[in-house]
Amino acid sequence: MKNEKRFKEFLAQYCTVKPQDMTNDMRFLEDLGLSSFDFMSLLGDLEDNFDVEIDTEKIGNLTTIGEALVFIEGAAKTA
Repeated sequence: MKNEKRFKEFLAQYCTVKPQDMTNDMRFLEDLGLSSFDFMSLLGDLEDNFDVEIDTEKIGNLTTIGEALVFIEGAAKTA
């Protein structure tokens, strides 16, 4: 995935896990330690930095790094 490295570097701003230590099955809240507030902030910044729009009904579907990457890739193809 072309955005994987960029996304992990972006995500590292919100947690203490280094990008090189992140795996796609890591969960935002449980594994990376993001609070609900951090996660919502991340989603807002994600929209700005990756030029995607996140439907509020689909937020619950984004629980892992891999799911977010699939979403970003799919959104980029439809944009």
